[in-house]
Amino acid sequence: MLDMFAKFWSLHREQHGNKPLLVIYANTSNEFASMPKHVKFFCEYIENKYDIKIDLHIVRSKITFFDVVKTEGYPVASKKVARMIRDVKEFLDERGLKYEDDIEPYLDQGIETANYLRSINCPATIVLRLSGYTRDNNISKTWSIPKKWRFLINAPFPISEHCCDILKKQPIKLVQKEVKANPIYGTLAEDSQMRRNAYLKTGCNAFKDGHGKSTPMGFWTRQDILRYLHDFNIPIAPPYGEIVQLENGKFEFTKEHNTGCKLCLFGCHLEKEPNRIQRLADIEPNTYKFVMKSREEGGLGYREVMDYLGIPYENKGDT
Repeated sequence: MLDMFAKFWSLHREQHGNKPLLVIYANTSNEFASMPKHVKFFCEYIENKYDIKIDLHIVRSKITFFDVVKTEGYPVASKKVARMIRDVKEFLDERGLKYEDDIEPYLDQGIETANYLRSINCPATIVLRLSGYTRDNNISKTWSIPKKWRFLINAPFPISEHCCDILKKQPIKLVQKEVKANPIYGTLAEDSQMRRNAYLKTGCNAFKDGHGKSTPMGFWTRQDILRYLHDFNIPIAPPYGEIVQLENGKFEFTKEHNTGCKLCLFGCHLEKEPNRIQRLADIEPNTYKFVMKSREEGGLGYREVMDYLGIPYENKGDT
């Protein structure tokens, strides 16, 4: 997206008078070690390629991923599931209720489950999460916890979807407010069901409370991205390896498929081995050792979390 936008920027100088192109990079403290350096290199590459200036803002939260996991919880299953699990765990803790004694025996009984939950003063949100019934007694499976994930309610560790908001969205919003600019994101509708629904609802441009947000590449597919990078010989970050064309004509990276938050466990249960954490042992062995250590030993405690989820993590780098 930056390559395309920079080209447009260079062709229409009369509209901005050689004003630098504003680029914001959120360093979440959960990036691959090579990514911050690549971001600076790529911005210099774009400047030279299109003879423009880039005003790069690197934003970072005052707290780290380690802190967020400790205070908010681990990002597991999916962002949506993590949010629902967090809602229920927080409610049970506040009321001093036990899931296995006060809740679990009464589930899966239809409207009777919803009425029981109401009888013990569960708010409408919790009734929906656990029974699938809205306050109007309509069935809504969209925001109820799937049966296969209910076991996370009893997880001996906190679970949350807050990491992205704290480490990425909030710092970016502060810069946006400072520079008084509306953001243009390179997100794709196919990235997730939530992004797909949002894109289908608003299209490329969304406006709310006097603020705008643009996702001009929302309708692109991952193959569109890879073909663009390949055909126009765009430099890619080291964790991706190289781009190759397979026998079926599709393009693929030889290493990592994504370089987002490297320790995020959203969707990790769906990956074939070696999964992202197992691959991390080869890419950043010291990071891998750190996250596998228990919290008592000063690590992130991923061994306990992944054991509970049944996700493999053992690798040659595991010592």
